[in-house]
Amino acid sequence: MHRPLAMALAALCAAGAAQAAPPVCLASYRIDHTDVPDDSTILFTMRDHSVYRAHLVNRCVGLALDPRGFTYEPIPGNNEICENLLTIRLNTYGGVCLVGKIEKIKAGR
Repeated sequence: MHRPLAMALAALCAAGAAQAAPPVCLASYRIDHTDVPDDSTILFTMRDHSVYRAHLVNRCVGLALDPRGFTYEPIPGNNEICENLLTIRLNTYGGVCLVGKIEKIKAGR
């Protein structure tokens, strides 16, 4: 009796897993500079001039105004900055914020 239901759930789970994209990660050594347009966004400009927008999970109060900027630490071993796995620390105010989705907004050369 439960076999059709189990098969339907298995098919649904398999379809969901197939659609899940791997997280966007940036090689830290390819980052040329960052810009902070507001307390919710960080723009990463890469050495090839491509640009990635990182959305913070919540507003990071003081990010855009912090005179000493922010610090991030890449994942040890692979030196990558990955969406939903990165925290930043404000250098003056000491706040810690979580980076959410990262998306490419400009292609490189």
